[in-house]
Amino acid sequence: MKYNWNVMIDGKEHEIVFTPGLIKGKRLVDGVVTLVQNTNWFIRLFDDAFEVDGKMLHLTAIGNKIDLAVDGVYVNSKKPYTPIKTVPNWINILSGILLLTGMVFGGLIGLFIGAVFGICMIVYSVSPKTVNPKPLCIGLASVAIVLQVLFFFMSLNLSS
Repeated sequence: MKYNWNVMIDGKEHEIVFTPGLIKGKRLVDGVVTLVQNTNWFIRLFDDAFEVDGKMLHLTAIGNKIDLAVDGVYVNSKKPYTPIKTVPNWINILSGILLLTGMVFGGLIGLFIGAVFGICMIVYSVSPKTVNPKPLCIGLASVAIVLQVLFFFMSLNLSS
């Protein structure tokens, strides 16, 4: 799926296109292609700053929500631009642990539980409204592990 924006800068119209990829995406500005590197292991997350005719633009993504900021305002959502924070390493590690415990304890359903809770932790940690993500993220991880273990014991009871 391509994301297209037509932006007027100093009376000149510029076409900006973003094409997502598996690991890297492609940003096309007036026919010039630039690769955009994802900054997270698990979800699409980046804040790509670039200049067009002397004006700074920001192409941002959190998951499937991709938008372009011009003059400090997002084009699609019309909200003010806020820089995307980086995901703390401990959240990436905790998300990976949730995926591993999901595979060990619950197979595909446990893996799904780990993936959903891991993505929730990442999205919550980069939200501009979040001051301290530790309490909620640790709580989410605890709930996910409890669900995975419960699912593991339920599957043992059903098989016997």
